Amino acid sequence: MGYNRATSLLPKLICTLLLFLLLIGFLLPMDQAAANASAFRLVVQATAGSTYRTEAAFTDKKLGKVLKEGGSRSGSSYEEALLPDTTLFFEDNGRTYSFGVTTNGEVIDSVSKSILTLPHNVQTSLSAHVQAVRAKHYGEMLPWEEASLVLPKYSKFTIVDVQSGLSFEGQRRAGSSHADVQPLTKEDSATLKAIYGGAWSWDRRAVLVKLNGRTLAGSMHGMPHGGDGIPGNDFNGHFCIHFLGSVTHGSRSIDPAHQVMVHRAAGLLIPYISKLSPWALIDVWISAANQGDLQLLQATTGTEQAVHVRSMRRLSKFPEQDVSQLLQLETAVSVTATPEGASAVVNRRVLFRLERASLDARWYIRSAVMQ
Repeated sequence: MGYNRATSLLPKLICTLLLFLLLIGFLLPMDQAAANASAFRLVVQATAGSTYRTEAAFTDKKLGKVLKEGGSRSGSSYEEALLPDTTLFFEDNGRTYSFGVTTNGEVIDSVSKSILTLPHNVQTSLSAHVQAVRAKHYGEMLPWEEASLVLPKYSKFTIVDVQSGLSFEGQRRAGSSHADVQPLTKEDSATLKAIYGGAWSWDRRAVLVKLNGRTLAGSMHGMPHGGDGIPGNDFNGHFCIHFLGSVTHGSRSIDPAHQVMVHRAAGLLIPYISKLSPWALIDVWISAANQGDLQLLQATTGTEQAVHVRSMRRLSKFPEQDVSQLLQLETAVSVTATPEGASAVVNRRVLFRLERASLDARWYIRSAVMQ
């Protein structure tokens, strides 16, 4: 009896053992593949010092294999004035590696500024990841006429400072050529003041304006002025938010510093600056010097620059000069400035020397000498 039962159970035990072995054989390759797939992290920051950042993680076995093998240099160097705003991180044998990565999926060695060649399919996949995380980080760039409809009068929205990541609530109270905005509460006013280091300021800053599921790229200053319409918010007046193509209410002219910040908030700073005329590029340089913005200085000059003034404003009008056939240009611009270490504002002339490599290339400011 016992022998017959044992005999009848034997086939079941064999089947169970075979099934177990099949499962082991099926799962091990999957586990091994998962172990071999490299984990990557993408981080987007508008500037190297930005505390506002967006991250995304993904795995890519092929990309990991290429980078662990050191990649292959294309022989070409990365020529842009600034490294990409997106950094690719991965770990191998306890060591963390980082590379800059463009929207096209080009991987840049940040030390040598050389481009690593990737297989086409790997680069295409990486580009999709980069564009997805940048779309979450930056704002939609709308012309003022369209932005005005998205943010109608008395609408309330969230304003995020692209540099610090601090956010507060605001309301559009007026403004026909740009948005005149007030913080909703005294806590919102305190946050706005904190963004500017604890003091009201005319400095332009890149911001994201969030309303009804949309995020718009804008530029604000932080100085209360004009009419006041929200009692008890500790903000005596309103501040301004500009969008693409918006103008000032006084002179009805485009503010160059605001437009630069709008493009920074949209993640399009370098493409924008690369298309500027010499005169517009000088305006960006002056704005950067006035605000102590080292990234903007580097974007205009192609090299890291120091700031030797506490404030600067352009006085003279630019000459009407055709530069379409020029590769080099020298021009003097009258400014008001507060030199570093001084308190008095003085009038000075700044001699700018600009050049470009070809008629199709972008302009760079190679020197700016204050006289």
